[in-house]
Amino acid sequence: MSASNSMFDSKRSFSIENCEQAISRADILKNASAHMQAIGDCLQVAVSPDSGLPVSWIPESNILVDVEGNSYPLRGKDGLPLLIPTRLQRHYTDRLRIEDKDVVDAYLQYFYLSQVKQAGVVAEINSSADDVHYQRHLFRMKQFLSSAHGLVLDVGCDDPDIGRGLLPEGAKYIGLDPFCTRESPFRIVGFGESLPFRDGSFDAVVFNTSLDHILDWRCAINEACRVLVPGGYIYISTLIWTDRADLVTDAVHFHHFRDYEIFGAFKDVGLLPSNERRYVYKGAEHRHGLYVSACKPEK
Repeated sequence: MSASNSMFDSKRSFSIENCEQAISRADILKNASAHMQAIGDCLQVAVSPDSGLPVSWIPESNILVDVEGNSYPLRGKDGLPLLIPTRLQRHYTDRLRIEDKDVVDAYLQYFYLSQVKQAGVVAEINSSADDVHYQRHLFRMKQFLSSAHGLVLDVGCDDPDIGRGLLPEGAKYIGLDPFCTRESPFRIVGFGESLPFRDGSFDAVVFNTSLDHILDWRCAINEACRVLVPGGYIYISTLIWTDRADLVTDAVHFHHFRDYEIFGAFKDVGLLPSNERRYVYKGAEHRHGLYVSACKPEK
């Protein structure tokens, strides 16, 4: 299947494959996978989301702190760090729960708006593990990430065991997610708009169908570029819409991306597209799955 640009897209043409190969969640979990990093490993790259300074672990208090006195609690037996800005901590339970009365400025308004769709009240955010389209996506994603290596950040990871299972055995994995409804497996609780990591920390950053859940997705792309090493790669899987892209009937996504938005964002931050695959999604003609990687140039 081939397609050309519609009113939404730039002057690019592309082919859309109809791949029906699939892999189950159970098979992903039982196969060899990347090594999940623990709290001690993460401290080598973690910083305060407030000051941008390194954080230290105080085991007796079960917190991380920076030299300015900002502190971040650890939760559960695995010690999940809540590396979210201190201003938001009092609104955080297992997720952000900002009340109307607390919205006193643009910053809190932004996160208030973000939490509405992230709450998943109207519809489930994630597909069932038995869904054939989800299993096809897992197969495609595992192939797509076969060249990823080194230290990999998975933004919006949901289940870190699945995230690391999609990566080659030699990679090192850190998952980041805004939810803390489960206290294991290990991941960092944080936001894609303010990644709590040092500049040039990761060999790869992955957005596995998570980018369209981030309100300021361009900020998330900028942050991903910041934490990438020169020569590192960003990997994005998302849906691309060529028609019928209205959001009024979508209960969980902030965006229905057009082709030019993703590639335009790469251009804006100087990322060079390197690998691109497109697949039919649920037999639809108005949208398809895009799997695209881009490289941060060497200095």
